[in-house]
Amino acid sequence: MFSKNLGIDIERDIMAKNRIPILTKDDTWLKLFGDVGDKHINSARKELESLFEKQRLLDTQLKEKSREKKRAMNKIIMLSDEINNNQLKEGTELLGQYQQEIHTLNDEIDNITFELEMMPKQIKDANLKLIKATIKLAYKQLAEWEEIFEPLNSEVEDLRNKLRELIEKKNDYEEKINITYRFLHGMLGSKEMEKLDKDMLE
Repeated sequence: MFSKNLGIDIERDIMAKNRIPILTKDDTWLKLFGDVGDKHINSARKELESLFEKQRLLDTQLKEKSREKKRAMNKIIMLSDEINNNQLKEGTELLGQYQQEIHTLNDEIDNITFELEMMPKQIKDANLKLIKATIKLAYKQLAEWEEIFEPLNSEVEDLRNKLRELIEKKNDYEEKINITYRFLHGMLGSKEMEKLDKDMLE
């Protein structure tokens, strides 16, 4: 029933229509494939998990750089006020340093933002790789299990038939016993039957 031709070609639009989850976050996938020893699944899983870790680190970096930029902006506002209102000459050089820092932070924020924007596609691609590895292993397992299942199914059917025969035989004997007892009881009566049961069945 299950083919061992394991070439897999899944279109992305089919994945989108079927709303396939991120496998490493899916309880059923984790239960079925979470601890398999398949190298393709484990490699794809590590790749996917490392992308999520990278995304988490980038998010953290972006928040930190944004906080640094906000602090630098506040310092520029304070220094500009000091320079303009209090004629603070030595503040001009410091102002230039903070402006340079903001320029550097803007570049870093742009780079991190660009990387974060690329992450969903990379995660989708890694998830697709894991899906393909999962499908290959699943069909391999299904083919192997079916080979085991068929003889077991046949054996269960044989046992079922044997059980049916035994039940029929048991019912036949039960009926014979009941009819015979009723016949003897009707002919001899209960007192005589009790005596005979004692003498004959001990």
